[in-house]
Amino acid sequence: MVGIVCLLLFDSLLQLSSFASIPGGSRNISFSKNFLFLFVAAVIVCFAVGLYKKVNISTELNYQQLFNGSPLPMYVMTKNTLKFLAVNDAMAKLYGFTEAEFLNMTAFDIRPEAERERVKDFLEEFGELTNESGRWLHQKKNGDVFFVQINFHYVPSIAKGAYLVMITDIDKSINDEKKIDDLLHLYETVNKATNDVIWDYNLVNDELTWMQGYFETYGYTKESSSNSFWAMQKIHPDDRERVQEQFKSVLKDIRKDWLSEYRYTCADGSVKYVRDRGYVIFDQGEPVRMIGALQDIDQQKRFEQQLLSQYEQLKEIAWIHSHQLRRPLSNILGLIELIRAAAVEDCELREIIDLLAVSSKELDDAVILINREAMEGRGSAQ
Repeated sequence: MVGIVCLLLFDSLLQLSSFASIPGGSRNISFSKNFLFLFVAAVIVCFAVGLYKKVNISTELNYQQLFNGSPLPMYVMTKNTLKFLAVNDAMAKLYGFTEAEFLNMTAFDIRPEAERERVKDFLEEFGELTNESGRWLHQKKNGDVFFVQINFHYVPSIAKGAYLVMITDIDKSINDEKKIDDLLHLYETVNKATNDVIWDYNLVNDELTWMQGYFETYGYTKESSSNSFWAMQKIHPDDRERVQEQFKSVLKDIRKDWLSEYRYTCADGSVKYVRDRGYVIFDQGEPVRMIGALQDIDQQKRFEQQLLSQYEQLKEIAWIHSHQLRRPLSNILGLIELIRAAAVEDCELREIIDLLAVSSKELDDAVILINREAMEGRGSAQ
């Protein structure tokens, strides 16, 4: 733009000066215009080349800073030999090698012997077709072997081609999953001797997985069983809202344990009492998974209800009988007082009357106590 403006300006000046020029000066003007065009063009080209170099250098520096400062281990390796061309600080920190050591190594040197042939086969088949190669086993300088997730990009601009590789250390996640799988296997083994059904709930994806025993105990098929935990459609409608609120409270308060008893609807429409226990797994303070056991306590609950019903019946009987017994007892106590008021001269007879009065009073106190406890039982039952 600057060059174009300069050309137009100088062209105007030359045209004005041509009026004052001597005859034959048009040839000089043409020469001057051509010379001026070449000069301005050269200035523009030099300016553009300098600007391009400056932008290119700035871009290279930015990429270099991103590469070195990345928290993820990264490296660049050649396509054919897999020799390291560059590694960042996170790479050196994770594997224990220095940058100088890495530059004298290949990608095979950070893998166990059994994995190296697999790397060759994978790159030959998918090297330029995909950016993710899944899980791999890598080896540190001290010999420790660990799992990583690899993402890579083919870079054809580098001579003979190269790969930019990003590493994610997933060893802890793999080990945690293995521990959980071992625990689930243990739970399933225990389940064969109990009424517990193990379940695994992924809170992130809202996916519920039932283990062995669920479909046999409650009659559902895999197709008819909902995978959504939050729906809780098989919990009895009268208990569902309470259970949902309990579960929300566990997640909100970041508690690890959950316990609830409720009625569960079976496939045939019958209802069973269950006790549900769960253990929440957190990742960086966020609940991500829950492992639990659903226990069939229907017989226990029915028996408890039967005992409670019998207990209430006994209290009712005791309350009725205490009233029926107290009426004649009150009459006896009244008759004793009448006999006492009469003139009884026989000392032995007076002594017998006193003993009868004491016994009647003790019996009356016992009846009053039974009546009071029966009344309290009736009140708590209501």
